[in-house]
Amino acid sequence: MDANQQEGGCRPQPQSEESLFERCHWFYALCREHLFRDHTPQIRSALFPGGDPAEGTRVLELGCGPGVYACGLAKQFPQVRAMGIDLSRSLLHRARLRAASLHLQNCNFCEGDAQALSVASNSVDAVIVSRLFLIVPNKEAVLSEVFRVLRPGGRCFIAEPFSSFTTRFPLRAMWLLANLFNRGSESLHEPREAVCMHSPDFCKLVHSPPWAKVEVLQDDRYQYAICRKRGSEIDTGWSAA
Repeated sequence: MDANQQEGGCRPQPQSEESLFERCHWFYALCREHLFRDHTPQIRSALFPGGDPAEGTRVLELGCGPGVYACGLAKQFPQVRAMGIDLSRSLLHRARLRAASLHLQNCNFCEGDAQALSVASNSVDAVIVSRLFLIVPNKEAVLSEVFRVLRPGGRCFIAEPFSSFTTRFPLRAMWLLANLFNRGSESLHEPREAVCMHSPDFCKLVHSPPWAKVEVLQDDRYQYAICRKRGSEIDTGWSAA
C-alpha cells in the first residue's frame, strides 16, 4: 500500500466487476477536461466563503476522475490537503500524473467507492460532488457518507446537470466505444443512460441528511447544492433553501 492509499485511512477496493470508466478512461478524461463545465469559481466561493481556507483544511473530491478539482484547489491553496477518490484505477493514474506534473505535495488520490467510503468519520472539512449522481446507483448512500466524513461545520458542494445532449453524450459514446473495440461489454456494470434529476428530486435528495443549512441554486444547465453540517458554533447568516 502506498502513501496515496494510506492517506486519511483510505484503503484500496477490490474490483470484482469491470467498469466502463476503466475501459474508456481516456475518453472520459478528455470529456472531463474539455467538455464539462468548470465549476472551480463556484466551488471556491461555496466551500471557503470567508476567503482563503485555513492551514491544514482537508478537501475530498468524490468521483474525481482525472483529478481536475482536487489538483486545482491544491495548486491554488498550498495550505489545503486535497484528496480525490474514484473507482477507476486508470483515471486515478491520470490524476496522479496531473498532480506530479504540477509538483503538488498536498494532493493525493486513492481507490474507493463513494457509496461506502474508507475515510474516517468527522475527518474532512469540505467535499466536492460533481456529476456523480448521473451514474451512481445509491445516491442516498453517497450523501450519507458525505455527511458522515464531514467535520462539524464542514461544507459540501454538489453540481448536477439538467437533461441535455452534452449530459448524455459522454456515457453513450463510451458504450459505443466499448461495443466497437472490446468484447464482453455486457459485463460492464454502469448504466446505459445518464439519468438527469429533475429539480424536485434533486432538492429532496440533498435535504435527506440532517444538514444545518442547505442552499439550492440553478443556472441554465446545472443545479447546485451547498450543504453545511452543524458545528459547535451557532449557525447564522446563511439562508436555507
